[in-house]
Amino acid sequence: MNNDKLNLALERFVRRFEEFNTKVLEKFGKTIKKFEKLTPSQAHKLAQQMKNGRDIEKILADLERISELSRKDIEDLLEITAKENIDFANTYYEAKKMDKVSYEDSKQFQNLVKAVEKTTKGEFTNLSKTTALKLLKDNGKPLYLDIKKAYNEVIDRCVLAVATGQMDYQKAMYDTIKQLSSSGVKKVYYDNKGKQAYARRLDSSVRMNILDGVRQVNIGIQEQVGKEFGANGVEVSHHVNCAPDHIHIDGKQFGKKQFEKINNNLTRPVASMNCRHFVFSIVLGVSSPLYTKKQLEQDRKNNEKGFEYEGKHYTLYEGEQLQRKIELAVRQQKDLQIIAKSSNDKDTISKTQNNITQLTQKYKELSKISGLPTKMDRMRVVGYKRTSTK
Repeated sequence: MNNDKLNLALERFVRRFEEFNTKVLEKFGKTIKKFEKLTPSQAHKLAQQMKNGRDIEKILADLERISELSRKDIEDLLEITAKENIDFANTYYEAKKMDKVSYEDSKQFQNLVKAVEKTTKGEFTNLSKTTALKLLKDNGKPLYLDIKKAYNEVIDRCVLAVATGQMDYQKAMYDTIKQLSSSGVKKVYYDNKGKQAYARRLDSSVRMNILDGVRQVNIGIQEQVGKEFGANGVEVSHHVNCAPDHIHIDGKQFGKKQFEKINNNLTRPVASMNCRHFVFSIVLGVSSPLYTKKQLEQDRKNNEKGFEYEGKHYTLYEGEQLQRKIELAVRQQKDLQIIAKSSNDKDTISKTQNNITQLTQKYKELSKISGLPTKMDRMRVVGYKRTSTK
């Protein structure tokens, strides 16, 4: 699928869950604010009322609503991906003087897409049971709680802060605010024994899940049409600033068995673990490479030449990785400011805005020196509004 079109589709999916994350952080922040000026008895009474209320049920209902929207959109996205792959392959069918194929007339292609749909859509089923926020225990160990339990835990912390007579309620709750913003809503993954294996930010999880679905359709269609038109090789797609572990395969053609051996020995197999490469079925000696050796070599040299920044040499690939780190840091600060505003923590609001400004300036400076394109949308957080620090 065309990268621009794919990115637009991903944006639609991810934005929904970014908005949900903001809604959850704002709800927790407003909850913290409600206890700020209460007496211990008032705090205890309010805690019972809030725990028995339906605010969290409304938030979870919203999560189900956007999950259902995403399940429907997945069907369209994967079908479009399949059709584009088939259109690409029809060039080879024509070259072989074979009849063109179409998605509509092929039960095999349709069944492939339905199988991938089932797996991909499954990630969006009952999300409320697999989403959590990470708080920290007193001993510093992580505590993953579903949204409702996390809500009740934060209420208990508010009551405790009031009951212990803290002179500055906001300072007493700062660690909790920071923990919530650092966590965000996460998707929790479990192993075969039902034990938690790892957790990832929900919006990031959605992005990776959709990409995996698209890749599976790409691979499945390419393998099938390759068999039909007699493909005996593959071509790996090319992109600039390739990671060092994939530079030896970037943009090149291989025999099927040769590529299978190479791919099986990679720590990151192609099209997995954030790899941006795709593989296309080809006929060796007939299919002209999309990129010449000269073009690939020039891009490799440009990557290695890189740039100097703060007294250190970076390849362009390393520069992109540094950009991603800064983008993540900015998003985390914006999340922290959102919950700080909701809880009326003025000191944190001011600190985060200063941090956001400094990080954004560093990002622009890095991008200018390196010549790498800025991707300001990667620093966007739904619900964030710049605050004056004067």
